Amino acid sequence: MKHQINKASLAALVLLSASANVANAQSGPAYNKGDWVIGLNATRVLVDEDLRSASAGGAPVPNADLSIKDATTVSLDASYFLSNKVALNVFGGIPASADLRGEGSLSGLFLGQTDYGPLIVSLQYHVLTGKKFSPYFGAGAGRVIFLNEEDRTLTNFDIKDTWAPAVQAGFRWKMDNNWSANFDVRYTPFKVDITGNLGPDPVKAKVKIDPTILGIGVAYRF
Repeated sequence: MKHQINKASLAALVLLSASANVANAQSGPAYNKGDWVIGLNATRVLVDEDLRSASAGGAPVPNADLSIKDATTVSLDASYFLSNKVALNVFGGIPASADLRGEGSLSGLFLGQTDYGPLIVSLQYHVLTGKKFSPYFGAGAGRVIFLNEEDRTLTNFDIKDTWAPAVQAGFRWKMDNNWSANFDVRYTPFKVDITGNLGPDPVKAKVKIDPTILGIGVAYRF
């Protein structure tokens, strides 16, 4: 689905990161070296897609475009604190479902369907606030995995897994010594190759996808 989310995503990340600096009172750590924090989140994936090229039978398809609907799913993440400020974070979840529908000269075509999701590893920096409000930000990389591709207009429909950079920012609000509420934003842009057949003709496409992943949930410290 087309969104003007690239600038909004970056703005959200900048604002959350700035809040980390503003909140840095250095009055004491919210976490300690060796802590584990496990999070469970309701997650909304906002998708901005751009069909860079498409061909059928070796010939370019003019004015071709596609749309991918936003999705809601459940995600999990685990953080291990290497110090009271720095944590190693692993993020994943239940794969979201995506319908790829043609636009422009492909309007009206239901091209294919897939489940997908990233597995992201990041380093996070947690600000020492010593208060209930605990901001953090991070960066890393992820593998975007596509599962259960299903044919629609295209037969032999396939999307190749790919790598993506990942940045994030968020905050936790401590409810007690172990439980906290969590909100974060992740931005993971990537490009994929799509293949299939339209009748007897082989189809190839390159798509740039800019997903913004919004998560809200709870986290528990062990």
